[in-house]
Amino acid sequence: MKLLTLVALATALPSLSVADKVPSAPVISAYPKSPGNFQPGPHRKNHTGKVCKVKPNLVDAGPSILAAAHKCNNGGTVFLPQGDFIIATALDLTFLNNIDFAIWGNISFKQDIDLWPTQAFQYTFQSASMFWRFGGKNVNIYGDGKGVIDGAGQFWWSAMAEDSSVMRPCLLGTDGLHHATISGIKMLNSPGWFNLISNSTDILVSDMTMLVGSSLPDAPAKNTDGWDIYRSSNVVIQNSRIVNTDDCVSFKPNSTQIIVQNLDCTGSHGISVGSLGQYQGETDLVEDLYIYNITMTNAGDLARIKVWPGVSPDTTGSTSGGGLGLVRNVTYDHMQSNNNDHIISVSQCYYAKNQTMCDMYPAKLVIEDVLFKDFTGTSSKKYDPEIGELTCSSPDVCHDISVSDIKVTTPSGNPPTFICNNMGNSDLGEITCA
Repeated sequence: MKLLTLVALATALPSLSVADKVPSAPVISAYPKSPGNFQPGPHRKNHTGKVCKVKPNLVDAGPSILAAAHKCNNGGTVFLPQGDFIIATALDLTFLNNIDFAIWGNISFKQDIDLWPTQAFQYTFQSASMFWRFGGKNVNIYGDGKGVIDGAGQFWWSAMAEDSSVMRPCLLGTDGLHHATISGIKMLNSPGWFNLISNSTDILVSDMTMLVGSSLPDAPAKNTDGWDIYRSSNVVIQNSRIVNTDDCVSFKPNSTQIIVQNLDCTGSHGISVGSLGQYQGETDLVEDLYIYNITMTNAGDLARIKVWPGVSPDTTGSTSGGGLGLVRNVTYDHMQSNNNDHIISVSQCYYAKNQTMCDMYPAKLVIEDVLFKDFTGTSSKKYDPEIGELTCSSPDVCHDISVSDIKVTTPSGNPPTFICNNMGNSDLGEITCA
């Protein structure tokens, strides 16, 4: 968009006077756990800056939102009031500084599978893309329990059933966002991942709701991760509810100093480290994670670490394993399981055809210093009495894993067991390896 057009739009935007009621960013903090030296978005007790109110728009609210962000940058608030906003223009909001986004309306994105490949922000990692992305510093994005971002997922899942390559951008993305909070937003039916936090630091996410529901059995929801964290550090995700069909939270490559706490997840693939080591020639580092007080219901896994093995002879291309890296200092603590297939899953054989093939080509990415403790609840019937899998491709690249205080019961009432392979010097004295 030309600068002249932006200026014209900004001039046309209605502004509220300071005397008008202005939504203020909620005062939130990381609790009970927080990374050291954690500095998320600023708390503004009394709003004194400019407010740019964006009118609801059923054609394309994108240009007005962008103009408002320019006009109210450096101290103001962009306010999307109650009403419907359709966005048909990809929004690059990576220039932000000292600004709030108050989202009280219903936001959706134009349902057009041909439009977004020409506009969405695309990333090579796992073909990720974003409708809009936030970056900069000192930013608060909040919905106060009123704002909704609706992904109209069934449109995209149906298209995917016909063509698996259809682009399905994330509902909310960050790229280069530092010292920020994201809170109080309800997110519905994301086409793919709900949130991608990338290249960002000091981010606090709190009091979010994410819900998925597919109405067509032949076109179910796919890849609806709650949060994916990529190349980011000092991130806290807390006090939220997620009902989805893939990872509740996934720690992608180079996620460090992360705390996830007080979540209620249903129908997911668990709180997952990985998958990692997928790309040959890449080094993935994930360390210093604390996952605390999670309730997981009707999921494939509760706590999960998934790593690609070394490349087998019949593998072609560079995206099927063999990557380098390290998973270190990861703790899962105080986890409640309700009818989950596996409560713990550690695998360096992700996508390997079998254990023999995995042993022949051990992972090049090391897993070490991992603790699973204080797990309670029930497992599902699927693998009864097996409640977990601890599968390394070699004890040389997977060691110092501890499992303690596991009080999970099986539907049959039989003593719970784990599958254990190549665990080396790991501390598994309190569990039974079948």
